Amino acid sequence: MSAVLELRPGLRLSPLPEPLPRPVGPLDPAAEAALRFGSVAAAAVHPFEVAAAIEAEGVTDRQVQRRYGRSDAFELAEDLYAETPRSYPEPEAAVSPWHAPLSTSVLRGCLYALPGLAFPLGAPMLKGPPDAGGLPHGTFALALSVLFNWAWNQALAHRTHARLGRGLRRSGGRCLLRGALVGTGLGMLGAVVGVLAAGHRSGGVLLFCGGQAVYLGSSCVLLVLGRELLLLRALAPATLGGAAVLLGLVRPTPLTALLLLCTVLLTLRLAGRELRDCLAEADGDSAIEPLPPLRTSVPHGLFGMAMSLLTLGIALRGGHLDLGPTVALTISMGPAEWLLYGYRNRIHGALRAAHTARGFALLSARSLALGLASYLVLLAVLGGAVGTALAGGSLGEQLPGLLALGATIWTALLLQAFGLAWAAAGICTPAAAATVAGATELVVGSTAAALLLAVACWTLGRVTVHR
Repeated sequence: MSAVLELRPGLRLSPLPEPLPRPVGPLDPAAEAALRFGSVAAAAVHPFEVAAAIEAEGVTDRQVQRRYGRSDAFELAEDLYAETPRSYPEPEAAVSPWHAPLSTSVLRGCLYALPGLAFPLGAPMLKGPPDAGGLPHGTFALALSVLFNWAWNQALAHRTHARLGRGLRRSGGRCLLRGALVGTGLGMLGAVVGVLAAGHRSGGVLLFCGGQAVYLGSSCVLLVLGRELLLLRALAPATLGGAAVLLGLVRPTPLTALLLLCTVLLTLRLAGRELRDCLAEADGDSAIEPLPPLRTSVPHGLFGMAMSLLTLGIALRGGHLDLGPTVALTISMGPAEWLLYGYRNRIHGALRAAHTARGFALLSARSLALGLASYLVLLAVLGGAVGTALAGGSLGEQLPGLLALGATIWTALLLQAFGLAWAAAGICTPAAAATVAGATELVVGSTAAALLLAVACWTLGRVTVHR
């Protein structure tokens, strides 16, 4: 008769070509082997793991032959591995590092939108003949100033975070100081070029754009360093004054415009204090880790420029200025960040829940669709609310273009968060160029959003991208 090793009812190991005598004892050897090494075999990914466990128990090949009827530990391990169903232990639950409070994101969204209240206060400085094409006075100067500032500050923020992430507070402070000064100069240069392009001189517009450039440079410092509450404090004079003008409580005059100066000076003072604190700190041992090359910040600058052009394109739709879509989009940027954190938080769970590469890719695509849909619903609600507040009605025909642009921005930000900045910039920059050339926002936004979604589903569906 052949020696047979029974591990459990219904499962039998193949008979040996040359059967060895099977010892008789109180406990069946097959049951003993399964009891002794079954848990190891169930969790193993290769028979060698089982063989290592057998040898670690001090079981020699001779003992394997006499007690289990197999020639050596490796043969016994192969049999146990083949006949034992896989039962991998679940890893211990890990706390996701991607939890972000909604309050912080809402605060950042407000900080992005509140500077818009400077325009009612600064109305006396923006009076004058229309710019070329019938646009409101100062449109060219303001647009070019913001364009230069956004592009520069995006690259500056990336460059600074590369230092702060390595514990280089002092180096990050120096980067912010120099970068903010250059960015302010670029904003003023854009204003001068815009005034010249408009075909008339305007000291008031240059003064307003100069204050705007100083504010954007200083606010970039505070936002990069995580000082949102300090920036909110600095915005108080302009916010309260602009709200009072909108509500009809006061009329904009050169005296009320002094509130803008208060906000600019407060922001500048607080930014300077934070920079002094950074420069007073010493960089740690992480300074040994090399910084990424300068070219890695270039796509972030291109993305900032593209976003400013796309936003200006929807604001200047039809040859007239309409701030409704721009205001809605600006307010939504804070919650957009929170939804990006939500995607990464869900992916943290998907890494544990998925058992196959295809399963993980489906979970990633589902999570991406949930995040994007949530953002578009929020943007639609904000668009309706802002349209009612500013124009007494909804955005109407502009809503599809706004949603397409919102899908483009949110998906591009998601790609940037995973280090795919060139992919985001490579799609958004041609889209911005098409908008400048006269293409409609709906066509440009839909095309760009579809391409970005295809890239996101393809790249973010791989597990290695998230580790």
